[in-house]
Amino acid sequence: MTEQEILGLEDQRFAAMIAEDFGTLEALTHDELVYTHGHGGGDTKASWLETMRSGKTHYRKIVPGERKVRLFGDVALVTGRLDYELESAGQPRSLKFVFLAVWAKTPRGWQFVAWQTTPRPA
Repeated sequence: MTEQEILGLEDQRFAAMIAEDFGTLEALTHDELVYTHGHGGGDTKASWLETMRSGKTHYRKIVPGERKVRLFGDVALVTGRLDYELESAGQPRSLKFVFLAVWAKTPRGWQFVAWQTTPRPA
């Protein structure tokens, strides 16, 4: 797997989040996902997908920037900046984060296994 292929998986995940393409998200995401939000809360794969399926959260725009991929055998770490536009509990929000995404090579291929965001300083 190359750095560009990992970034392609990230872009595919972001596009699926915006399109609410749950089949793609299910395939890309490992069952043991650890998803940590910038506000400190966390989700499992099931709870993360449920917030989108239920309509509680709708991602409208995801703009990544300054991403870097570090490959360590069967693990890829992606760091960078990210701007979100989303609707949460019926309220529009614009968020700016730095992030860490973790992908791992599994018997099902490369899968998204962890996410951590931290708000960017103003």
